[in-house]
Amino acid sequence: MEADARGERGGSPGMGAAEASRARRQVVLVFVGLVALTGVELAVAGAAAGKAAVMTALVGLAAGKAALVGLFFMHLGQETPVLRWTVLGPLLAPGLYGLVLAADAAWRALR
Repeated sequence: MEADARGERGGSPGMGAAEASRARRQVVLVFVGLVALTGVELAVAGAAAGKAAVMTALVGLAAGKAALVGLFFMHLGQETPVLRWTVLGPLLAPGLYGLVLAADAAWRALR
């Protein structure tokens, strides 16, 4: 009887076949996107560009991968804005802190 509650293909209870198929397709597409971003990271890491450019690109790619994981595998895309900001706030804090430190260093250099 448990198989009947999960649906014909083993999806979540109450999920129709079309909805389960769409969910599987979305997971596969996100996985392929993550693999593609990993390939881009490997190409960027081996690039003959400046160190700062490579590091900036790698950090940006890592942030993009983290966003995909958070939105799709952690289901933050379907959550309330308050919960999304609860997760996003701490992720933005180091960037804000870096801007404040850069502004402080610029201010001290100009004085």
